[in-house]
Amino acid sequence: MSSPYGGGRRRGEAERAAASRSTRMHYARDVNDERALADDRPTIRRSRHWTWLAVAIVAMSVLAVVGGRGAEDVPITADCDAPQIAVASSVVTAGQPLRFRVTGAEDVDYVMTLDGEPVRGDAGTTVSYTETPAGPAFRLPQCLSPTLRLAAPAGDGVHDLAMLRVAGDGTTEQVAAVPVTVTGTG
Repeated sequence: MSSPYGGGRRRGEAERAAASRSTRMHYARDVNDERALADDRPTIRRSRHWTWLAVAIVAMSVLAVVGGRGAEDVPITADCDAPQIAVASSVVTAGQPLRFRVTGAEDVDYVMTLDGEPVRGDAGTTVSYTETPAGPAFRLPQCLSPTLRLAAPAGDGVHDLAMLRVAGDGTTEQVAAVPVTVTGTG
């Protein structure tokens, strides 16, 4: 039923607000009210989802690097007076990496041997070796090596990983040793 006074349908709150805004903008354009016209422009809201995604990726990358390093390090305390060897595990599978670290005096050349044969532990470019008659020798900056890796030998049983001190005249003296048990595959 319609109203006897004309009208038809009543305007809702949203329609009244839109009509009021339209009227205000007409007046603002008539008098060149820049402030009112600027207030009416739609504001652009930029999403910060990409920012949060980037922060999450960086955080996960840092955790992966830190977590990876922690898993690689073999625990040993630096000792400049008493040379020592620490292994990640005293039992390894043949052919798998044997991870170890050594500690000792800074200004001494050391050679590592496995069953009496000189070996060169791999630690990337963080360890520099010099050739000596006893084998590849290295020094321990700050009395501690990084984690070194070498392939475990193929023969099952107990093998000796030894640390030799190289004297100035080329002679060697064993200063530390640790037994490592090697098992067959799988």
